[in-house]
Amino acid sequence: MPQPNRILLLDDGELSNVARILEALGLKHTRIRGQQVIGKLAPPSELLITTPRCADLVRRGSPPDAAAGRPVRIMGVQENSSSMRRKVRRMGYHLLVGLPGNDEIWQPLIHRATYHGEERRDATRVVVGSKVTLHPDAVQPQCLEGTLIDISSQSCQLLVPQEPRAKTRLALTLPEATTASRPLTLDGRVTRTSTRPGDGYSTLTLTFDQPMGADTRAELNSVVNFWSVGPPAGPREAGAEFPASKSAPVGQETRALSIRVEPGATASVSVPVTAKETVTSK
Repeated sequence: MPQPNRILLLDDGELSNVARILEALGLKHTRIRGQQVIGKLAPPSELLITTPRCADLVRRGSPPDAAAGRPVRIMGVQENSSSMRRKVRRMGYHLLVGLPGNDEIWQPLIHRATYHGEERRDATRVVVGSKVTLHPDAVQPQCLEGTLIDISSQSCQLLVPQEPRAKTRLALTLPEATTASRPLTLDGRVTRTSTRPGDGYSTLTLTFDQPMGADTRAELNSVVNFWSVGPPAGPREAGAEFPASKSAPVGQETRALSIRVEPGATASVSVPVTAKETVTSK
């Protein structure tokens, strides 16, 4: 039986889409079928992606060469229920992702879990997956659609169809559908961008301005806590199956943009299972 190294995919065929994405990103990984496993596998050093049926086949803990907070453990599931979240939390997993899962969700999660830059992020981060619209100024009047991947009390990660200019300032407005309260506007600056291979999409990190007003900070913390137990169920009842999904440092400051999350566009393809998902990069 081959031993897993940096990235381990453990499934019985359900994660073929994830394997394709890893290959497209040029990331070497080990994929093992659960039915072939005898005993327990050693955990990988960076990223584990598996399914509920195979989750018990990997030992808990981290290998000696793993960085702090690694491996990141992600479970692909067919259902979203409180009992499932409690189960995987007890097993030490960080995230649930509804299968098959959008590429727009999987790619940034994989990129963040395998990032080796200098940034260290210990803030609680929750996955959202909402569609967003970027509203440029009059110089570039055409709106751009994107995806709010995740958010914390310090920053958020967005997927956009074109890379913004260096140190672009953005205003991110979260509507009631995302905050479960009143709309919330957050100002910040792009601190990292990364162009995705193949389709030209870019992942950007927006770091919020500090210091933040006390009221704004309290409302943002409320949003993070709200999403830490999963996205609003909407017309779905808890426990229902997930709907099928479609499948660098920067330089000088430029003009401001406004980002608005489309109300009602929350995607139920990714659900955090812990209030604390720590991803630490050396």
